[in-house]
Amino acid sequence: MLVEEAIRGRASIKVFSDQPVDDALIWRCLETAVWAPNHHLTEPWRFTVVVAEGRDWLARIVQTALTEKAVGLDLAAAHAKALKERRSLLSAPVWITIYSEAGRDPRQTRENFAASAAAAQNVLLMAHDQGLGSIWRTSQIYELPAVREALRASNDATFVGSLALGYAQQRVVKRRRSAAREWTHWLNPNQVV
Repeated sequence: MLVEEAIRGRASIKVFSDQPVDDALIWRCLETAVWAPNHHLTEPWRFTVVVAEGRDWLARIVQTALTEKAVGLDLAAAHAKALKERRSLLSAPVWITIYSEAGRDPRQTRENFAASAAAAQNVLLMAHDQGLGSIWRTSQIYELPAVREALRASNDATFVGSLALGYAQQRVVKRRRSAAREWTHWLNPNQVV
């Protein structure tokens, strides 16, 4: 698949089949991820692959963490949120969480986060190239201490995203984007674009 075709053709998938994804295919996506641009070559990305029974195990940790965080009337809301997160975790056969390690200073920490986000994009593009559907989620549940611990995220790591992968069981909806020229300003006074 051509790069431009992959970029323009990839779309978020929310409904996946139960068909498992071969480990070799997951590894292929991860091996592509680590080729993301990375200033100072810090390789800040940290991945946790959640599959099979691991999804239910993580869902139980999320439910407990959300319930313990809630007090009084918030308990019903916490249960509803936990149920929603459980459904989400069980909706795809594979979840890859990505955290970015902190740098030696705020600038490097920001650069590390950008590199880790680029790694996430590489996973999404490789998954698409290999016939998998995907979606990038940024739920705050991954910032809960118990969830971070379960996913082996260090205390100073920043959550980048959780990527669901699997075989699509929905029609792919064509995405629309505005033309780049609507969001671009050129700073060359001699060039009129």
